[in-house]
Amino acid sequence: MSGVKQASLSDIAILIPALLELRINRTEAELHNLLKIQLSSGEYQVYYIGNSTMAFAVAGVRTLNLLHSGKTLYIDDLVTHSRYRKQGFGSQLLDFIKQYVKENNYDHLSLDSGFQRKEAYRLYLNAGFEINSLHFGRNVNEL
Repeated sequence: MSGVKQASLSDIAILIPALLELRINRTEAELHNLLKIQLSSGEYQVYYIGNSTMAFAVAGVRTLNLLHSGKTLYIDDLVTHSRYRKQGFGSQLLDFIKQYVKENNYDHLSLDSGFQRKEAYRLYLNAGFEINSLHFGRNVNEL
């Protein structure tokens, strides 16, 4: 799809403003370090729509092979910067990802969305996602 780019290490700085709106528990420095680690591992890929100075919308994905769903593309991060919402960038990224999973023989596409992100639900439901589970988690330092 035209306009969707795959991010590299040199794109980290332009990804961070949008990701800070999604990952409010992280600082800019933390996101920079985590993106560097994840992108370097090759297991995490980021696609974005934007220009040379700003990512308008960002999607971070990884491949999982799970017993319940087979080869799964999991969307870790999906966010449109607040200045660029309601312009179709999130839908464009989801359309790109849906085509990607079809072309690369995936069995399943999934994501989790926080309860506070109610505006995003409409996008996911319109894209054909179904609410089929609740995700539970716990920070280890709280155990």
